[in-house]
Amino acid sequence: MMPMKDHERYLTVTAALEGVEATVSAPEAQGMLCGLFCAPEAPEAARWMAQVLDGLAPKGEPAREILEALTELYHDTRERLENDTLEFDLLLPDDEAELSARARALGQWCEGFLYGLGLAGTHDPARLPKEANELVNDLTEIARIDDDIEADEDGEIAYTELVEYLRAALLLMREHTALPSSARPVESGTAPGSDFLH
Repeated sequence: MMPMKDHERYLTVTAALEGVEATVSAPEAQGMLCGLFCAPEAPEAARWMAQVLDGLAPKGEPAREILEALTELYHDTRERLENDTLEFDLLLPDDEAELSARARALGQWCEGFLYGLGLAGTHDPARLPKEANELVNDLTEIARIDDDIEADEDGEIAYTELVEYLRAALLLMREHTALPSSARPVESGTAPGSDFLH
């Protein structure tokens, strides 16, 4: 069986969430999961799914589809985060989508991540190093991203930089929270493409 491509997974999770009328988007769901993984112990899949489907009681085929889609996303995300040989990718629309839609999804991923980080209970500003708190501040800014942007070359470059920054930020945050023994000081500056945020 061929592994599911990232865009296929995005479409599958999006369709399954829409099928149960969830208010959480696919990027937000994965962001939340990544935030939960910023803890010494891996989160239970059921706990995360309960948050994604909070207030919903899906039945029948839609219930089967959402359970299957979220289970696949959980295992894929966990494997990529825990296996250095697999490159982690954010669950976002592909490059064919409108830039405004991709920017909106990026903000949703950050919202989900920050929420998951809170659920994980590991973001104590007083106990985390300065670099980790700066990452949280950057993600808070990106979560407010303005999706009413010009779809030009500068916008595309800024978007790409933000995606790369978030990928690196997640891994660095895990070093400080999930993997304290291997935490290393990192240089953290202003998020790239910061003029793209407003």
